[in-house]
Amino acid sequence: GIPVARDLPPFPGVERDLALLLPAGVTVASADGIIRQAARKFLQDVTVFDVYEGEGIGEGVRSVAFRLHFQSWERTLTDKEVDKAVDRAAGRLKEELGVEIRGR
Repeated sequence: GIPVARDLPPFPGVERDLALLLPAGVTVASADGIIRQAARKFLQDVTVFDVYEGEGIGEGVRSVAFRLHFQSWERTLTDKEVDKAVDRAAGRLKEELGVEIRGR
């Protein structure tokens, strides 16, 4: 397809990394879906940048690191707003999928 030019947002984006411990049977897609739902307001993109299985994290568990990109077209987002969205996503992940946040 032909690339479509889009205006760049006038305000800087904020990125947060979230390292999750996914129990066996929990897919990256299901975790991604909950992150997008829970943090939706200013969340522009979610990407996986690291997957680790093995020593130090327990049997049948995968560590999956997600990068969350937040941005507003109206203003610069505050750390507090972004942290709140990330915390909401973390809470939902634990509640619905039994996912622990690594390093918390």
